[in-house]
Amino acid sequence: MNGVVRSALALALVTCTAVACSGGEPARPTASPAAATSALPSPGDSPSPSPSPPAVTLEEATRALDAFLDTDDVLRLAGADRWELLLTQDGQRPITIAGIHSQEGKPARYTWDRRTVLVPRQSGRSTVWFAATARRRDASGEVRTGVFTFVRQGRDGRWLNSFASLLYPGEKPPSVALDADGYATALESRDASVAISPNLMGPLHATVAEEGPKGYASGLIAPGPQTTGFYDEISKTKETAKADDCMNYESIFASAPNYPIFALRTRDGGAMMLYTLIRTSSWTPNPQGLKCGEGRPVTLPAAARWLLSPTKDLFIRQKRQIIETQQYVSAVPPKASTAPAHVVGYEGIVTGGSNR
Repeated sequence: MNGVVRSALALALVTCTAVACSGGEPARPTASPAAATSALPSPGDSPSPSPSPPAVTLEEATRALDAFLDTDDVLRLAGADRWELLLTQDGQRPITIAGIHSQEGKPARYTWDRRTVLVPRQSGRSTVWFAATARRRDASGEVRTGVFTFVRQGRDGRWLNSFASLLYPGEKPPSVALDADGYATALESRDASVAISPNLMGPLHATVAEEGPKGYASGLIAPGPQTTGFYDEISKTKETAKADDCMNYESIFASAPNYPIFALRTRDGGAMMLYTLIRTSSWTPNPQGLKCGEGRPVTLPAAARWLLSPTKDLFIRQKRQIIETQQYVSAVPPKASTAPAHVVGYEGIVTGGSNR
């Protein structure tokens, strides 16, 4: 074992201690932390004179964030894939697996600063979570802001990275409301005090991506590259697939029912929402009598080459299917507002594929 790997494993062990690691196998996805958030007063209500002690303190969350970011880069550089997976769950599990394979032994290098934790008060819950932001600089000097959530099951559970996305270039994180002690307020899944309840944000986003500016949900979510932009992309790909490859193409977006939705109250009375969508794109030669496409070679998307052979899987006889896991950050206005919600952050990668 070389020195880099030894250092990576040693740091990973330190990290596990710092963030209460237990056990030797990757944790399975847990039930949605969105159902485990506490319903706290909105910013306009009178604060309780004696708020309950937080299940997660700001200091604990800061240590967990620092340990994760400081360890992640070392593990990727060392190729310690299993240890890297030990720090993830929910949507970040397939995303991490895909990242390991698609990097082909050349992981990206990042440095992090301006780290901030956003910790909701939670008590009497077996599952607790917190969000965080940090500024990321890559080897080329490009700077982006990452948004994360970490989840812990029980007091002795280890902190696992459940969600990680990137704000659009130049975008600032939604301004989360904090109480006098620096703690945030989590929203329940069906909170009706905001323009779009957390449990509806994903389905409405998926509708806009599929139906575009003429769909029934278009007025609720602002146009953008991952909303109406996806609709434009799908429309063009359909035309190209039929004209050039004699293929039918469709792309469907759906909320990920097994992955959590996280929501924090913002200063304007709205919410910052963090959620996952699954995009499934398919190429088929058979429907609508397009038999001319059967067995034809169709270029394989570069992002799917770690899953499908660029030579063997060029030919489609029944269906090619590509699956992406996408994680979003959205700013949702308060219920009384007529403004649409804005998607402000996105990160996605191909996590599945088949060809037959």
